[in-house]
Amino acid sequence: NVIKEIYTQTKARPIEVVGEGLKEIEQEFGDRVEIKGVGTTGSGRELIGLLIGADTINDEITAHKTGALHISRTMLGKEVDTIFEIGGQDSKYISLENGVVVDFEMNHACAAGTGSFLEEQSERLGLNIKEEFAREAFSSDSPIRLGERCTVFMESDLLSFQQQGAEGADLTAGLCYSIVTNYLNRVVGHRKVGHRVSFQGGTAFNRAVVAAFEAVLGKEIIVPDHHEVTGAIGAADLVCRHMRHKSGQQSEPTITSTFKGFDLSRLEYKIRTFECEHCANNCEIKEVTIAGGSPLFYGSRCDRYNIKKGRDKTNKLPDLFGQRQQMLERYAKIKPQNMSATDKTTNAKQPRRKIAIPMCLSNYQMLPLWGTFFSELGFDVITSGRSSKSVITSGVEAVLSQPCFPIRSEEHTSELQSH
Repeated sequence: NVIKEIYTQTKARPIEVVGEGLKEIEQEFGDRVEIKGVGTTGSGRELIGLLIGADTINDEITAHKTGALHISRTMLGKEVDTIFEIGGQDSKYISLENGVVVDFEMNHACAAGTGSFLEEQSERLGLNIKEEFAREAFSSDSPIRLGERCTVFMESDLLSFQQQGAEGADLTAGLCYSIVTNYLNRVVGHRKVGHRVSFQGGTAFNRAVVAAFEAVLGKEIIVPDHHEVTGAIGAADLVCRHMRHKSGQQSEPTITSTFKGFDLSRLEYKIRTFECEHCANNCEIKEVTIAGGSPLFYGSRCDRYNIKKGRDKTNKLPDLFGQRQQMLERYAKIKPQNMSATDKTTNAKQPRRKIAIPMCLSNYQMLPLWGTFFSELGFDVITSGRSSKSVITSGVEAVLSQPCFPIRSEEHTSELQSH
């Protein structure tokens, strides 16, 4: 049974926020509870799990599936077969058959179908996301069609409709439908949507979004109790099973949890900040060193520093992106920048026109096609170099509209001058 839940934002301070949550639990329950097991899940599961001494560390898909089944069995008396999970920053789709995950997908790139986007647009419209947004949306007779678009384009459309005098209720309802179409098209795609759909995550608080899902799909959408912390409930269920199995008991586990206690301030750990220079992102990495343990990392956009020390060594990892770039250039028939004197002489006798391709968006995947195509037509194909902070700054200053960031970062690249 759930006796306490805390639903809050990490505010880029996961350790501090977890410490505050544990302190709140300790103050409310004190010595009235005995901790039999602790589990973590989510994007910070490795870091927090090792920091607090978790007994189990589970991925989000497994945790959300387990939590959804636990709740649906107790609430509905039967299992759900599809899970829609829309959180603040990402979205998940999970398909189940007989309680087993048979397909899943996550939305890592676009934020147009997540709770943070809805909250930002609610603030833009001057509405309280928790109290006023849904009420305003339900009062709409003609929702504005914002469609399935990138965040920046949808924001531009929203502003345009506002300037044209569109009603706030119609804009709000349109945003609800845009959340649904973005999720169904970008995350679910052509995958199967079953008969019993569980809608999880903080966005499920918004009844207008739930109604939009039901209107588009023509199916009842189940919003379970504690839908905002379903992953945490799943993690609790998983650690309960783990402790019982480990102790050989089917009811009450007899082994002791590895939990280090509610007060993180008692733990000896240090936090050091440094900048990763392995790529142009220059991520600010937080290194957490626990007394007697290996360093833990968070803050990177990739998984370079998220790998457990001792299991893998980051300095031994192959440069897969570099290998991919070399293969793209080879199959695209792009000549090296440093040509030999013989090549230059040959080209001087039979000069070839040049055509430039910016290395952004779909050009990465399509580079072998277009490189070969233009090369066969008699062109020398050149590409833009790696983005740098100066290139990004110049690109942002040069754009006249609000396209996606990859386009802005290549907009003003000097290598793409006319030839």
